[in-house]
Amino acid sequence: MISRSTQLISTSLFLFSLSVTTVTAATDDCIQTITPADDAYTGILIDTHFHIPQTVDAAGKQPELGKNITLAEIACTLKAEGTKSVFAFFPVYEDFDYEIFIKEARRAEANYPKRFVPFLMPPTSDDDPPTANAKTLKQMLNSAPGLFQGYGEIGLYSFNDGPQYPPTAQIFKNIYPVVRNHNLMVYFHPGQEQSEEFAQTLAAHPNINFIVHGDQIQPYIDELMNNYDNIYYSVDMLYGDQYLLRPEVTKQEFLDAVADTDTLLQIDWATWKPLIEAHPTRFMWSTDRGDAVWTFDQEVGETLANHARAFIAGLDPAAQELFAYKNARRLMRQTGLGN
Repeated sequence: MISRSTQLISTSLFLFSLSVTTVTAATDDCIQTITPADDAYTGILIDTHFHIPQTVDAAGKQPELGKNITLAEIACTLKAEGTKSVFAFFPVYEDFDYEIFIKEARRAEANYPKRFVPFLMPPTSDDDPPTANAKTLKQMLNSAPGLFQGYGEIGLYSFNDGPQYPPTAQIFKNIYPVVRNHNLMVYFHPGQEQSEEFAQTLAAHPNINFIVHGDQIQPYIDELMNNYDNIYYSVDMLYGDQYLLRPEVTKQEFLDAVADTDTLLQIDWATWKPLIEAHPTRFMWSTDRGDAVWTFDQEVGETLANHARAFIAGLDPAAQELFAYKNARRLMRQTGLGN
């Protein structure tokens, strides 16, 4: 997950004019250049963890729409790699005119229908708490009725030595009715030792679908799925259980680290195949892209997608399409988005 504390924005909102997104990439240029393995899965892919860059004043070399990356370039990469849709986390900041940020989600939906499934991610300036409160969230959602299909990603772990916020925290208890009223999916990155709090939350809110990821909750996910029908897990740490899509890693370092596909696949299957096949309707493919500009690169995207296709081919045939896209599509249909 991207630390939202690295995404703080300044008052120079005039820079927003740089973020106006137009469809500039010629569709003829968005073609696959890296051929998947002959025996790879060839069907639809939906990426269920994808961070959209902010629209003004990204810190350091963080991605910023209109400055060092465009939505058209991102859409082109997705088309070339063969990813039909992404669960797209749009940052919407409470301390500024949030309409500025919501407009970007509207543009994405208008220019690339169903390529970007909009999630509203409303961080606070210091990540303590990690989300805008229920009143502000309700105002944001009411300003764009029907636009957002999910809420998150929200980190429940400690930021900058601050407190953890379990899913049972009062701020979330106030938010769940708003989420339910707008029929949204919820995406959490859990903190340490929060399995009990998740069990309580899942039991208390059976009509909300929760998506989680992260090694903090991974040891408990099998038991939680055994007991509750409304929890899903997005698997982004493929290629040998490594998380490499970080700003301190370069594009070339990433490509070098994932070059030995056969070895990495053995690690991935050993880690994930038993879990996915035990709960085939609850696991989904994802990448957790967005923390560095190079993570949107077409070569990187094709490499990620091709590894996923090789991984999926090694799953039980009955689980392959479920993991690749059908579980995600079912959640989309439950929010009213359709196909």
